[in-house]
Order: sequence, then structure tokens, then C-alpha cells
Amino acid sequence: MTARGGSDRALVVRVSGPTATVCRDGALVEARIQPRLAGGPPVAGDRAELRDDGDGVTVVGLAPRRTRLERGDGRERRPRAVAANAELLVVVAAVVDPPIRPRLVDRYLVAAAAGGLDAALVITKTDLHHDAGALAAIAGRYRDVGYAVLCGSARAPGLAEEVRALIAGRTAVLAGHSGVGKSTLTSALTGRPRATGSVSARIGKGRHTTTDPRLIPVAGGGAVVDTAGVRTFHLPRMERAVLEAGFPEIHALAPGCRFRGCAHAGDAGCAVEGRVHPERLDSYRRLLHDVT
Repeated sequence: MTARGGSDRALVVRVSGPTATVCRDGALVEARIQPRLAGGPPVAGDRAELRDDGDGVTVVGLAPRRTRLERGDGRERRPRAVAANAELLVVVAAVVDPPIRPRLVDRYLVAAAAGGLDAALVITKTDLHHDAGALAAIAGRYRDVGYAVLCGSARAPGLAEEVRALIAGRTAVLAGHSGVGKSTLTSALTGRPRATGSVSARIGKGRHTTTDPRLIPVAGGGAVVDTAGVRTFHLPRMERAVLEAGFPEIHALAPGCRFRGCAHAGDAGCAVEGRVHPERLDSYRRLLHDVT
């Protein structure tokens, strides 16, 4: 134990209101979070500086984040951290119940690129009745861009093993729409039960089960940050170049555009028009209007 008034470092596992669960020297400790902490509130994956006050432990500082997954908060779309220091974002989507939403996937992929994370797509619920051709087309769309895409059932051991191999000892954030099987997949990866929910029959949207991101070790190495399921994911404000980098196929073609700063919106001399999947290009154009 650190001497009274001293400090040491710990890994933030979970944050709940004014307190954080941290891992220090292999043990979980509950710590208060110092108000108005420099660097903002801690999130799962942060490296926190602790101070032992004798009657408890307080988070008094955060190490600089190597990577970050951020979303846009409020009308101003202020950046709000979801997780820190992960190497991989695994976007989890379901082929049906609820159906895959490519634009939501695209938003997550942009957030990963902006925050310095690698990204991959896992499509679940292939054990349910679905259009195999449509699934192949969507999976191919992202594989063609360069993303790893895995398909299967979150309840089947095979998919969990494929995801474990994809993580390969890294820290991965699992994120996506509510009700797609993130918590089931997390349980399979970590051996720890997590609350799971169903999809609302009335509105066809997933019910939230995980309420706060938490970092959980993966058997065999690495860890996952299981995030709350969402129905929408707003990106923070960003420069056009940052958004473009989140669409690798557009970023690769953009230098061939006739005019510098081309918005790829049908402008004369655009090298992107007609060479990028139309739905991906439409997604980019919508986000360009939304976040810049």
C-alpha cells in the first residue's frame, strides 16, 4: 500500500458516478474521483494516478491517452471519451433482430480512425433466418475496404474463438447497437457472466443491458471493454481530413481529385465519384454535413 499522501498508478476498470474501480497491484480498489480532474473524467482503460489519503483512495491524475474512443455529446457535439488506451474497436452488429445499420457501423469506424484504433466488424445472429445474399454483400463491402469481418452466432463457441484470435492479446472495445449480442460475446470471451437482454417486439430495437463500460480480462491474454448498446452514435465535430481518413477507400482516391479540398459531392474532376460503393459515399457525404 502506498504511504499516506503518496501516489501510484492503476488501471481504470470501471467508472460509476464519482467513483472508479481501479486495478492496482492485481487487486480491485474503489477510488473517489477528484472533482474537476485535469484531462476530464476517467474512463475504462485510463491509467490513473492514485493518492492514498489514509481513509480511502482518490484518483488525482490521468496519464496521457495513447488512443481514445470518443462520441459527440450534446448539441455542440463536444468530444466525450468512452474508452481509453485500447488498440482495437470491434463493431458488433446483427444481421437481423435488430437489422444491421451500415451508417451506424460507419460512424464507429470513423471514431476508431480518429482515435487511433484499428477496427473490425463482427456480424452476429446468422443462426436466425436472414438473406444470405444481403449479408454477403454487406460483409464484402467492408472486407473490400480492408476491414476484418467475422460472421456467426454470439452463442456459438466458434465465433468467440475467432474474435479472441482477432484481439490477439490486445485491449479491444466492443461497441454497437443494443441487442446485437455484445454482452453474450463478452461472456464467451471472458468467462464472466454479463446481463443480456432481448429486442423489443414493439419497436424492433435492442434493450440496453450493459450500462457502463468496463474492462474485463480475456482468457488467454488481452482484455475487452464492453460498452453500452446504443440506438444512435453521434460523432464529435472534426475536420474534413479526419472524417475522410475514416473512409480508407475515399482517402486513398482523394489525391487524384482535380481540385484540392474536393468534397466528393459530385464536383467536376472528382476521382472518388463512381469508384466507391454508393452507400459508403452517401454515408460520407451525410457525415460531412453533420460533423464539420
